[in-house]
Amino acid sequence: MKNRVIIISLIALAFTVVSPFIFNAYIEDKPEELEQSLVFGGPFPFAEQSLKVPESPFSYPAIIEFESPLDESTTIKWIPMLLTFTCFFLLFFSFYSIVARFITGKPKKTEEEKPE
Repeated sequence: MKNRVIIISLIALAFTVVSPFIFNAYIEDKPEELEQSLVFGGPFPFAEQSLKVPESPFSYPAIIEFESPLDESTTIKWIPMLLTFTCFFLLFFSFYSIVARFITGKPKKTEEEKPE
């Protein structure tokens, strides 16, 4: 059981780290200030970056993609990151449990000893 939990934890951690690149920020209308602090990630956004949004009002609605933390300064919010990790862990653990149950089959009941 420990090995399964460790493997599922590593997979959930990998999905958590990659999630800011998958879940982008969406801006409906042009903001007053062009320097915006946007939050990326999912299901609970946790990676915050300060980026400049497009100046042209015709560029909106805009989808802003997450840039590498090595290129831009990124602030990590730890509680939403922990919640994201927990969600991915529970999702993958439940999926694994269901699939494993179908593969291994239903446990067989043993006959109880009859008292004489």
